[in-house]
Amino acid sequence: MTMTTLLTALDTQSPSPALIIPSNSQHLSYPTLNSQIRSLQSTLATLGVAPKTAVTLSLLNSVEFAVAFLAIGAQRAVAAPLNPAYKQEEVEFYVDDIKAVLSLVPRGAVRAVEAAVVAARKFGVGIAEVWFDEEKGVRLELVERGRYLKSKQKVYEADADDVAVLLYLPHALRLLVDALAVVGFAYQRNYGTTQRYLLSRA
Repeated sequence: MTMTTLLTALDTQSPSPALIIPSNSQHLSYPTLNSQIRSLQSTLATLGVAPKTAVTLSLLNSVEFAVAFLAIGAQRAVAAPLNPAYKQEEVEFYVDDIKAVLSLVPRGAVRAVEAAVVAARKFGVGIAEVWFDEEKGVRLELVERGRYLKSKQKVYEADADDVAVLLYLPHALRLLVDALAVVGFAYQRNYGTTQRYLLSRA
């Protein structure tokens, strides 16, 4: 399934729940989910997230993870889910390996100086906190710009040939599958080689 197929399928006026998080009964309808994705994509574009650049997500399975993942893909960037339980050296390896330009972390992670924050700072990667607000939906606040975010970008349309996600370990795959499954789509588990020529901060 391509990102264009997924985003097209979400573009519906059905009032049925598109995304449900059983742990806290959060749910979004299709129009609301699509609106949240487009809104966050616009925010990412304003911050300077460009096509073919990598964004890490050190987030638990949640509304904000699903929306952020889809918004990154919609912007033609590459989403790289990381286990929030990773130690600092593990996060450092992945952040440097994929040449991330931005790291998304939970609200409060910067104050708590979590491993993902320390790793991002070591490599000059931007840091943004993401959370779900019951009234305003998924929110994103850029805490540190880092060195690699570009100037303000336009809002792009996803292309069928885009590399939407990098999965290193089963945890990330399970997180992604769970997030997409609640939207009602099957996910083809496909392990392939990393297309490194697509991943550049330049």
